[in-house]
Amino acid sequence: MPQSDSSGMNLVFVLYSLAAFVIVASYLLVHLMGYGFFFFTPGGLALSMQSFNFPILIIFLLGFMTPVPVAAGSVFLFVWIVYSLCFLFAWKWRQGFHALFAKRASLGMRSVFSNFLFAMPLLSSMVLTAALAIIYSQGFVGIETGVPQLSPDVHEAFLDLAYAPFAEELAFRLVPIGLVVVFYVFLFGKNVRGVSAVGNRVKLFFLAFVYPEGAKKMVGLPNVGENGVSKGIGSIEWVMIVVTSLIFGLAHVLSPVGWEIGKVTSTFVQGFFFAVTYVVYGFEAPILLHWYFNYYFYFFDPSVAAVFFPSTIGLLSVIEIMILLVGIFGWVAFVVVGFRKLVLFRRGQPRQPELPVFTDSS
Repeated sequence: MPQSDSSGMNLVFVLYSLAAFVIVASYLLVHLMGYGFFFFTPGGLALSMQSFNFPILIIFLLGFMTPVPVAAGSVFLFVWIVYSLCFLFAWKWRQGFHALFAKRASLGMRSVFSNFLFAMPLLSSMVLTAALAIIYSQGFVGIETGVPQLSPDVHEAFLDLAYAPFAEELAFRLVPIGLVVVFYVFLFGKNVRGVSAVGNRVKLFFLAFVYPEGAKKMVGLPNVGENGVSKGIGSIEWVMIVVTSLIFGLAHVLSPVGWEIGKVTSTFVQGFFFAVTYVVYGFEAPILLHWYFNYYFYFFDPSVAAVFFPSTIGLLSVIEIMILLVGIFGWVAFVVVGFRKLVLFRRGQPRQPELPVFTDSS
């Protein structure tokens, strides 16, 4: 690559690093705002002491309600801790978020994908802009997406939105795709016979659910870190990514909350991204992306922010603009990279390594 191109990419990486730092800081701020909204406001505190039966989804829409009512405060605290742990894992796994940010002046754009939390502002913004483009395009031709009928109580609505990412990611990503990865690594892994000790096999079993990429590396199967996305994700995994995403979209339309048929396509795209990030980065990635659409964006609603957090309205408006710009940049870069690969392919020149490429230091 010419020196000028390399310098330009490094500059883009530095600019993205600054945007990522601001957006990730907003994630943590809103995460704390949610805790305060639920436990330090009269309405939230009153709700926290009420008990309800909560749905436990095992796989897709199959599951059961909790056999006894559970205090809403306990449920919210549990999922809040789960999201906190997801942020911690996303920060620390592979090359740490802080390490990438500290080296931003000497790294290129490919390093964005070395850490999920560092890549999350780009990936989440791309999913958001894609979903918005689909919704507005469908609306233009008369295909309505609908509007969910949330509880009129703002705290109950927030509890429902905060609980959904945890429950739905278990049922639509971690369990069905995780089970397929378990069979995949045990049936086709090159080094499974070498994983002889019972403890190692148990580790491999759970690793397949928690971090599919790590399980595939453990048994010598193709993985994204070494082979890129197209070759590092197996055919059976691609099938499950598509199937679970389609069911995820249909499930939203079938749920009696107000979604219409147009919701299938935008939710399919969201589910597709959630599933791919799960296979590549592990359990924390789809949970945090889903958290982003439910929990995080709840506080961008002016009616909520104006009443409970009026001082954040200006800041969140700036963050929202930044998110849209990052999303547009991501899709433009995706098109440019795809076009360059197509040109190189037609010329018969060797292609650049496929994204994402990351160092696994876990």
